[in-house]
Amino acid sequence: MLLPRLLERAKLCHTADPSGFLPWFVDGHRVGFVHGSREPLLAAPGAPFVRAQGHWQLVGGDFGGRSAALARFATELAQGGHVRTPLGELYPVEAPTAPAPLLQIDRAFVTWFGVRARGVHLNGLVRTSAGLQLWVARRARDKRTFPGHLDNLVAGGQPIGLSPEQTLVKECHEEAGLPPALAAEARPVAVLHYTQQDGMLWKPDTLVCFDLEVPDDVTPRPVDGEVEAFELWSVSQVVESLAGGDLWKPNCVLVVLDCLLRHGALDDRLTGAERVAIWHAVHGTSAG
Repeated sequence: MLLPRLLERAKLCHTADPSGFLPWFVDGHRVGFVHGSREPLLAAPGAPFVRAQGHWQLVGGDFGGRSAALARFATELAQGGHVRTPLGELYPVEAPTAPAPLLQIDRAFVTWFGVRARGVHLNGLVRTSAGLQLWVARRARDKRTFPGHLDNLVAGGQPIGLSPEQTLVKECHEEAGLPPALAAEARPVAVLHYTQQDGMLWKPDTLVCFDLEVPDDVTPRPVDGEVEAFELWSVSQVVESLAGGDLWKPNCVLVVLDCLLRHGALDDRLTGAERVAIWHAVHGTSAG
């Protein structure tokens, strides 16, 4: 029953139905999706959007003007109870067809407007005589999202103005008390993409994944309160946890499965064809 359970876990992040959403554009570039039921809010007097050719267009001029216009509108939405209050952490609003960010947006509004978010995720590896082990984080019980769930050693969103490597060093210090010199030794190993739907929220995410060989005399420690505890697990413990009923943050499962596949940790448990099926489930692609 290992394969069906791992496939089920991996596919949780690739569950999005675009039929209920409408795209919105900036200067001809598609940057996000808003649920159709929210069109009256976009059409309200004073909203910085205009309807044209089956989609919504943000108005506001240059980077600064657009950012300010959307921030004012989103703040009004928050005051009306339509979206969470601002968090004060700014993300870039990008498009594949644009060479640079077109504006910035508060993290609290990213999924409401269906903007792609980028984050970094770190696998903490320890090599022992008994085999490979992974550091696993348990999220704090008072976290707003996925409280008490299992997580990667370190993970965090990439704010505007920081590279993935800079974000990783920052998050390693803030979440796990890992020194910058050690965090800088992490190797980028994969980039994962998925689109997840949560009701009327649209989550197109990109995860930049890193591996870090953690010395056996280094123990991560909770610093900023986002993590309750760190535990060092054998690969067998990780696999059994994924196959069982333990609660994992869904996108962290993708990162862990990618790690296990790359390091051959599933070779003695699954056939080659089954491992290929897991790879396709992680990446949201078809085996055909």
